[in-house]
Amino acid sequence: MKINGVVFDWAGTVMDYGCFSPLGAFIEAFADKGITLTMEEARKPMGMLKIDHTRALFQMESVRKQFEKTYGRQAGEEDVREFYGLFEDHLFRVLTSYVELNPYVTETVTELKKRGIHIGSTTGYTKAMMDCIFPVAKEKGYEPEVCIASDELGYGRPYPYMMYENARRMNIFPMKSMIKVGDTEVDMQEGKNAGCICVGLILGSSVLGLTKEEVESMDREELENRKSEVRAVLKAAGADYVIDDLSGLIPVIDELEALDENVMGVPENDYLLLTPGPLSTSRRVRNGLLKDMCTWDRDYNDIVQDIRRKLLKAAGCSEETYTAVLMQGSGSFGVESVIGTAAGTEARLLVLVNGAYGRRIVEMADYCGVKYEVMEFPEHEICHPQNVDTYLKEHTEITHVAFVHSETTTGILNPVEELAATVKKYGKVCIVDAMSSFGGVPIEVERLGIDYLISSANKCIQGVPGFSFIITKKEEFLKTKGNAHSLSLDLYAQWETMEKDQGKWRFTSPTHVVRAFYEAIQEFEEEGVEKRYQRYSRMQQLLSSGMDGLGYHPYINPAYQGPIITTFLCPDEEFSFADFYQYLKERGFVIYPGKISAANTFRIGNIGALEEWDIRHLLHIVADYKRDCTKA
Repeated sequence: MKINGVVFDWAGTVMDYGCFSPLGAFIEAFADKGITLTMEEARKPMGMLKIDHTRALFQMESVRKQFEKTYGRQAGEEDVREFYGLFEDHLFRVLTSYVELNPYVTETVTELKKRGIHIGSTTGYTKAMMDCIFPVAKEKGYEPEVCIASDELGYGRPYPYMMYENARRMNIFPMKSMIKVGDTEVDMQEGKNAGCICVGLILGSSVLGLTKEEVESMDREELENRKSEVRAVLKAAGADYVIDDLSGLIPVIDELEALDENVMGVPENDYLLLTPGPLSTSRRVRNGLLKDMCTWDRDYNDIVQDIRRKLLKAAGCSEETYTAVLMQGSGSFGVESVIGTAAGTEARLLVLVNGAYGRRIVEMADYCGVKYEVMEFPEHEICHPQNVDTYLKEHTEITHVAFVHSETTTGILNPVEELAATVKKYGKVCIVDAMSSFGGVPIEVERLGIDYLISSANKCIQGVPGFSFIITKKEEFLKTKGNAHSLSLDLYAQWETMEKDQGKWRFTSPTHVVRAFYEAIQEFEEEGVEKRYQRYSRMQQLLSSGMDGLGYHPYINPAYQGPIITTFLCPDEEFSFADFYQYLKERGFVIYPGKISAANTFRIGNIGALEEWDIRHLLHIVADYKRDCTKA
């Protein structure tokens, strides 16, 4: 998509860092008439046409009560206009003193002009106010092509008419090729109502409400927390992107212009999924679901083949030594296809168990008629390689060993390198359920000699549910023809068809899911597994320490904790997970109940299209829950 225009707000966005000039004028005007306004109250309607701002202040309960107590009656429109007149008197005395340009304004405008992008503006100020501001801003180097004041068209924000007038005067169409940049909720609502892309600004914004000096001197952790609160407010108001300052605008434009133009039309979700999958996906991935494709078509089969190659690359495998097979169904379908195909009638499988998903492998082996042994570890412990070494040394009849890498029952990350090395030391077939780790934790499959690695589309590659995939060593896999205990889960037959027909599945494939996964794996390649691992790890550590500080203590020893999902102990017997879950869901987050048998717990995941500010926002909401419950 091509961006044709950017429409900036004024105070708090391109000038008046922190948006203090109207704030002070409102507080002083109301004080003149015996009414006390807090800074928070004065800021709440910021960005609106100033007479509408005044009306909004009169609708606040604290103002209404003060007015009735002072004047013995309810306020009317005449009072609104009288107070507004006082506001104007105070504002005009100081207005030109606040036309100091905010950071990166001139640099950003210069780059926009170089790219041929039109620059417009809207404001909550009136035409008379802008007549004071505009010449001073021009002298300082900022002169948008269009400036529409909130009283020029009869309606201010959140109505979209100022945006439409900008588009008309700059000859911009369609509206989605125009960006609205602002620092308040009503800015975002104005842009959204006009059908534009909305970019919210944090530093210098009215919502943050801090001076430059306060920002620069604030403790970094406290500032990050404050920024996450602002981000959440602007996102809730309709922001498509939220940036720290205007230096972030050009990268947003670069990203937008690299996108399919339909992506921005994909709606945001009602809440974020803090689970180990399904997980929150990007608009780009969800947009991939919107195209119908035929399972026989060459274009579709080429996508399947490309996905297979990309999976091998992500696993660090050569195409000469390994192959990738896609299998319809959830991750469990993929695991069962391996258990039922890899082990023949003479095989004996050892299953390492330290959670529910290890136990599920045992259940699959039972259903498939595969001979097996179980080596069980406590749910809060890893599968210890030295114990496995001793067992394999004593039990030479074992031919295959299966274990779960990221055991999401608790969040433990089993030591895949050491376990794989132990299994291969004794010449056994190594089966790794990397359902919730592949793509989020680096795993060099070929170097480790892993024979089968299983994962799923809706995990760390950040796609949607619908198929699993298996990365397998050809030398071992080619021995398995005829082993399968199931028609539809015959992994060898699935691979044979994909090889012979170059991307064709044996039975109807989930075409929409595959198309979405193709977008997801390209996003994965752009980020890289190491950076994704670091992002997940930072979020997990922030989550764990933050929850611990709120009295929700992690269940797992930090030495064993993986970056995917964290199990927390319920704080006391009176804690209701159902109430906690609903409180978080109503505020934009969905989490998991506990799955372990040894303790009363719940789980919070942190993989998917998430960032640190999402975790910070969650922690604020958990703190609110604790406060509200204590009050109750």
